[in-house]
Amino acid sequence: MDTRPSGTGPEDDGLRMRAADRDRDDVAEILRDAAAEGRITLEELDERLDRVYRARTYADLRPITADLPVPGPAGPPAPAAPPGPAAAPLVLRTAAGTIARRGVWHVPQRVEAVNPYGTIRLDFREAVLSSQVTEVHVSGAWGETRIILPDGATAEMDVDTSWFGSADSRVPAVPAPPAPHFRITGGVKGGSLRVRYRMRLEDWLGGSAHPADPHHPGPGTPWPGHPGPGHTWPGRP
Repeated sequence: MDTRPSGTGPEDDGLRMRAADRDRDDVAEILRDAAAEGRITLEELDERLDRVYRARTYADLRPITADLPVPGPAGPPAPAAPPGPAAAPLVLRTAAGTIARRGVWHVPQRVEAVNPYGTIRLDFREAVLSSQVTEVHVSGAWGETRIILPDGATAEMDVDTSWFGSADSRVPAVPAPPAPHFRITGGVKGGSLRVRYRMRLEDWLGGSAHPADPHHPGPGTPWPGHPGPGHTWPGRP
């Protein structure tokens, strides 16, 4: 029998969990970025940092950045550096907001997306990949993570789903060269992770849908190893 008080649920239980040092450091970095951008004063930064390092639970941390907007470019994105083996990882970081990448974007060998309590949406279907194998590290505790891969791509997952988290992939895990391969790591404790070739509208927006039979991709969907028209393989313009 559920003995929780009325009006509480798994999310409330998660917010009462103890925060780790890494969680406090993530929030502190967001605050320092906000001060550098002029969103908060140095006095506010000192006051909030004091609250961060005195916080014991996720519920203590969440309000500290509640009034800060999701970081993003103020104008057109800067040209991406040419892909190459020495390219630095792409790090996307916020908290309780939205991280989204879709359309044509340059992807280095490693992508890191950190967004506790928020939504992470990474669409690689039109992305320009710099490597045959792309590493995707997600940190989406108590949030939702959605990853869409090019048709025919493969993905292996090693993700922490503790505290009622879930991870569901509907793509093959075994590499099938020359199709791109993805290694997905990280953690979604208390949250959810979905990996698909393409998503229905309700999947993309965070709802639920009945998945199609994975053995029958459906009309117009290429089989693994045979991507659809317009896809860019690593090393080809």
